[in-house]
Amino acid sequence: MLFEQLKVELRTYLRQPLYLVFSILMPVMSFIMFGVMYGNQSYDGVDFFSQYIPGLCVIVLFSSSVFNIGNQVISDKEKGIYKRLAATPVKLSRIMFVVILKAFFVAIIGFILILILAKTVFDATFSTIGLFIPVYIAMVIYSLILGFGIGAIIDKATTYSIAMMSLFFPMFILSDASFPLAMMPEVLKKAANFNPLYHINIVLRIAWDSSLYSQFKNEFWLAVAFLSVLMGIFLMVVAYVWKRKRK
Repeated sequence: MLFEQLKVELRTYLRQPLYLVFSILMPVMSFIMFGVMYGNQSYDGVDFFSQYIPGLCVIVLFSSSVFNIGNQVISDKEKGIYKRLAATPVKLSRIMFVVILKAFFVAIIGFILILILAKTVFDATFSTIGLFIPVYIAMVIYSLILGFGIGAIIDKATTYSIAMMSLFFPMFILSDASFPLAMMPEVLKKAANFNPLYHINIVLRIAWDSSLYSQFKNEFWLAVAFLSVLMGIFLMVVAYVWKRKRK
């Protein structure tokens, strides 16, 4: 039963081109384009692939685990799907688990495609892939909590979509995942310190190449602290709003 529900969710996902573009196609095409242009270059003493593969994983994380899952939860609420399911023998918790599992699989598929391209097209080396995989999975779970929590407290899909689309490009640009942050004005560098995608990118970058830890030790622990505090505040806000809505 669980497997059948997951197949339905994945089939539905593939029929939504916007989700597919942002979650899979855009990261893959961006990787090919920038890999051809800058594959032999480096900046701040770090090679292109150590910088860019974690950055593309950040895009996959945000689009599949935050934007898509939040949008689906809100859309399903608007359609009254969860209320109708409450009157059936099907457990709502199982439905939500399948939705989360689908987003998790999409994030993993995007990651695997990037790795395949990196190895087959650009012959990239994966020196600490054993460390990167569990850290990436942890960041997927982190992003899923954000996406599901936002979906639980927002009621209008249009409001959510407008907000997410408005935030995505500034957050992407300031994540150091595509355009080098070192080349940007000082005010944008300071703004990046408040961008969760930037901090996720730092964590993933060091997990991808652990030799960078000594060079970016302070940035790494600042990123861990920022993400931990953000999650704590976020969960408190979600719990508060959820309690108020249930009264």
